[in-house]
Amino acid sequence: MSINKTLLIGIVAVGIVGGGIGTYFGLQKKQATEPPTISRRSGESSPSSEFLNAQRSVDYYREQIRLKPDVAKNYIELAQLFMQEARVTGNHHEYIPKARILLESALRLAPNDMNAMLTQATLLLTLHQFAPALALAERCVAQNPYNSAAYGVLCDALTELGDYDRAVKAADKMTATRPDLRSYSRVSYLRELHGDLDGAIEAMRLAADAGVRGQENRAWVLYNAGILLLQKNAVPEADRVFRGILEERPNYPFALSGLARIQAMKGEPFKAVEMLVSALQTTPEHTFIEQIADVYLSMGEKKSAEEMQMKALEAFRQHEQEGWNVDREYAAFCLNHSINLPEALQRAEAEYKRRPGNIDALDTYAYALHKNGRTQEAMPLVGQMLRLNSMNPVLRYHAGIIVSAGGETARGATMLEEAAAHNLKAYTAYLNARRPS
Repeated sequence: MSINKTLLIGIVAVGIVGGGIGTYFGLQKKQATEPPTISRRSGESSPSSEFLNAQRSVDYYREQIRLKPDVAKNYIELAQLFMQEARVTGNHHEYIPKARILLESALRLAPNDMNAMLTQATLLLTLHQFAPALALAERCVAQNPYNSAAYGVLCDALTELGDYDRAVKAADKMTATRPDLRSYSRVSYLRELHGDLDGAIEAMRLAADAGVRGQENRAWVLYNAGILLLQKNAVPEADRVFRGILEERPNYPFALSGLARIQAMKGEPFKAVEMLVSALQTTPEHTFIEQIADVYLSMGEKKSAEEMQMKALEAFRQHEQEGWNVDREYAAFCLNHSINLPEALQRAEAEYKRRPGNIDALDTYAYALHKNGRTQEAMPLVGQMLRLNSMNPVLRYHAGIIVSAGGETARGATMLEEAAAHNLKAYTAYLNARRPS
């Protein structure tokens, strides 16, 4: 699943008051049952030091919960550890429900605790529940206007809801309060959205420099630096970044995914699939399934592409069962593969109504209208899609296709040229191959 990059830059806090999931334990010692634990990481022939440290921390807080079941901090800390493990391993289906359940108890014990509220807001963002996350973030900032983490959550929520001016102010405040990996990465994303690719790359490099060599969050920001370089047609530089990540953190799946993009762009689809399968074996990340489906489609391997499409759709359904909002991601995937178009439009419209200012939601809805034969309805949305001057090639490609089909061929041709100038091929050579527009 495509998840906004700023939401993945380190765990600030985790949590949600869940509904209908139940609890592992009550608030009194006599009611307590066994707190959840951590599972062995797949892909590690022997436990890494990183995993062993995480395991020791989990064991510590599990014991603290047994000894002090009325202390909210212990539940929050354990939930944060599970959120981090979900991030590192991609095993969201195991660890997100565990974190949610832990935080039900924490929030009953301390409903106004600053860390508990930030924790809740962060998991709401992870689940793509942006509006309630914003409400909590605003409460946290009001409670402590000098807390960098609160501004980070606020920035993420505002960005996802399309309130970009306020998001920039929140990012500036966060950076002024604490210039670190988390703040610089948010600055980078906002610069990217506003078309400043050079500034975005510089901020992402500052984020990486502020990180620790070999740590997952540094690997993630370096990966995003590589993706930004691809937007600038700096393919050799991007290749070096992805390979450098693997030197620091061997088998990092997103670095493999980045290299797979380059292989697909170079016309080496079998190598791309091989890298993506390796990434998927390490981390069951939904986006790798989508990428494999894209590559198979570009190869003309219809049967293999359809098999991966079914796996992707089943993964979306599983996420929905666990409380995620995947309407935009589901719609975008179906539109890219020209499947389930009426449902894609329904979902894209629902997401657009939730956050009409967000340019990604606008893009998906406009493209869904076009693909369902309603191009004239999509035309007025194009200006809103491009209002930040984003150089995202897919966004500009969709805009060009819509405008051209709407009769403004000269304007559409200009948009398509802009998309190509910012390396449309690196992003969509296989994404749109053999598909009707």
